[in-house]
Amino acid sequence: MPSVRIDDVELHYTEVGAGTPLLLVHGLGGSYLDWEHQIPYFARHYRVIAPDLRGFGDSDTGRRLFSIERFARDVIGLADALGLRRFLLVGHSMGGAVAQQLTLDNPGRVRKLVVANSMPLFQPQTRRHYIEFAYRWVVMGLLGPARLARIGANRMYPGDEQAAAREASAARGMRTSRYSYLAALAALGRWSVLERLGELRMPVLVVASENDYYTHEESVQFAHALPRGRLHTVKAAHHGLPAEKPAIFNDVVARFLRAPHKPLGAAHGAGERREAAAELAHCSPDPAPMPDALLGE
Repeated sequence: MPSVRIDDVELHYTEVGAGTPLLLVHGLGGSYLDWEHQIPYFARHYRVIAPDLRGFGDSDTGRRLFSIERFARDVIGLADALGLRRFLLVGHSMGGAVAQQLTLDNPGRVRKLVVANSMPLFQPQTRRHYIEFAYRWVVMGLLGPARLARIGANRMYPGDEQAAAREASAARGMRTSRYSYLAALAALGRWSVLERLGELRMPVLVVASENDYYTHEESVQFAHALPRGRLHTVKAAHHGLPAEKPAIFNDVVARFLRAPHKPLGAAHGAGERREAAAELAHCSPDPAPMPDALLGE
């Protein structure tokens, strides 16, 4: 597995295929292996690059304080090292936060953005959010990565037919160090780009799951707040959507990446976007409907 030196870490990554560059950024506790169903699929038409974020997979932890901004700087450093001027970007869960931050901090570099099972803020807003953060912190802190990985895998892949995905997820999660996980979780808890969503003026696809940690209303508000936002919600899916339903995920993302750009004027207006962002910040239970929201199979 190749690597490059980025600041204080040796960042490992995999690279397959040729053509337009497509970067895939994994979530909390994951690695490039989380994209096992996407890398060969998209490598048929794209130059696919999937890094291990600092502290995860085979990448070093480094000496720097973990932050979403730091993760984003690492990934753009990798893109620079590989000579990628502009690229397509897909992020899952925490990787979706990293992808948003990278795009905002590097205007013009990202052609299209896909944010899967993620939000524009992870700062806890409701009792449900606080419980989820506290639960992860306590389980990882007291019981360690093996126990949290097993519990997380059971939550993401609960069906009897999902045993293989469940075992693979648990095995990968057990490799995560307690320090890296908790440092990244704390970084997520401090992070928000809610007030900057209007700057994401490229086409953005929000891919959500019906049974995710986030509600459908939160996903609708997120997509509403984007100048060129699109939303696709997948029925009967959970947080690990790319691995749980790879055929649907790959098809939805591929169609979005191939689609021609629409003029910015075709998107909803600034007033609507500000209202949607405000609703998301306050977790409004009744967002306005989004005409182009799709409910997938």
